[in-house]
Amino acid sequence: MKKTVLALALLMTACSTAPHPRPLSIPEAERLALVRFSNYTTGVSTFTASVPSPGGKLVLDGRVDFVNHLGYAGMRTDGRDDEFSKGLVQWNLGRMAFGTTPSTKPVDPVPAIDWQVRELRERGSELDGALRLLVNLGSDRPENAQLLLQSSARWLRSDKIGDTAVDVFEGPKQKNAADARLHYWLDADGKLRRLEAKLGNQEELAVFDFTGSGEPVKVIPPLAS
Repeated sequence: MKKTVLALALLMTACSTAPHPRPLSIPEAERLALVRFSNYTTGVSTFTASVPSPGGKLVLDGRVDFVNHLGYAGMRTDGRDDEFSKGLVQWNLGRMAFGTTPSTKPVDPVPAIDWQVRELRERGSELDGALRLLVNLGSDRPENAQLLLQSSARWLRSDKIGDTAVDVFEGPKQKNAADARLHYWLDADGKLRRLEAKLGNQEELAVFDFTGSGEPVKVIPPLAS
C-alpha cells in the first residue's frame, strides 16, 4: 500500500513540474522569426520525411532548394513493394512531376524517365500539402517578431534530436487548413532541425527532418517551362 501511495505521489510531482506551453518570450519570437530566412541563407538542405496518408505512410528522402522553391526526392509507400509504390518526385510552388523507378533516393544526374506532371492541389492530398509546405519554408527576409509575439505562437517544450538540444515551438495558426499547426524544432543557433505538421484529416503528424546542406537541384524540363 505504501509503495502504491509513494508511486502516485511521485507521478503527481512529475506531472506538476512538467513545463506547460506558454507564450513566446521576445528572444524566442526573434528566433522563430528568423527560421525561413535562415533556411534561405542555407540554400539547399537534405531532408527525410514521413507523411501519413489514406493510402499508407509516404516516406521521402531528398533535398529542397529554399531559394528557388524546388524539391527533388525519392518516395516510397511504407509497407508496399509494387511497381507504383516508389519513384522520384520533383516539384516547385505550383506543380509536381512523378516518375516510377526502383530508386527511393534522388538520382543524379536526373534520369530520363516518363515524368507525369500535374498541378499541386490546394486541398485533399497530404502529399501535395507536404510538398507545398517544404518549398515555402524559405524567405529572403525575416518575419516580424512583434507580430509573432501578438499571435498564437507558443513555446511547447525543450527536447532533443539525437545529441542536439532543441526548443519546440508551435507556430501561429495558418489560414490554410492543410497545415493548420506547425511545430518547429530549433537548435540553439535557430536552425530548423525538424518540422511537424498536421496535414489533411490525418491525426498522425507529418514529420520532416532536415539533415544538412545539399547539392543544387537541377530542374527537369517539364517543370522548367
